[in-house]
Amino acid sequence: SAEFPWLTGRDIRVAGHELRALRVSYVGELGWELHPQIGAMRALYDALWERGRSVGLANYGLYAVNSMRIEKGYKAWSSELTNELTLLEADMPRFFAGKKDDFIGKSATLAQAQSPRPIKIVYVEVDAADADARGGEPVIAADGRCIGLITSGAYGHRVKKSLAFASIEPAYESPGSRFDVLLQGERRRATVLAVPAFDPDNARMRV
Repeated sequence: SAEFPWLTGRDIRVAGHELRALRVSYVGELGWELHPQIGAMRALYDALWERGRSVGLANYGLYAVNSMRIEKGYKAWSSELTNELTLLEADMPRFFAGKKDDFIGKSATLAQAQSPRPIKIVYVEVDAADADARGGEPVIAADGRCIGLITSGAYGHRVKKSLAFASIEPAYESPGSRFDVLLQGERRRATVLAVPAFDPDNARMRV
């Protein structure tokens, strides 16, 4: 809403506990992240659960979160975002471009921006059958070479597509590029996407 717009935060009180509310969503829907003191977690959960039952509040698990964040093209720590990949290899230049402040690794990042990168994280749709990529599956070029691997994947129930992130040779990073993913012994075609499969304009989160 206009009173608490997307990508803003504020300190609020819920059930008598102070917490920080951030108007962001890791799953691509209208929502907030609530960051309370650890000791307030149980009371906060109970209060929200009791108040929300009348409007259909429900619990959901990490597999659902994973599916929805991949539909939104959001990378995850420990799969696409690791200490083995640089900011540019992880395809996160928007968090670096134009920054004037110094930070650890800035000179190395500037240097890498001017030179070829050995790998690149890309977002793909997979022509899967009855199995979706999960992570660790080989990525294979048309000539049979292994050019990378899947870092994470899931079936997107909102968009009815099998989706994944892959760490590959940069020669295949352009939207529309195609290669195969080895899923349970079968080569399945993958296509690099230019935008998230679900709500690429973030319209649902801006409401």
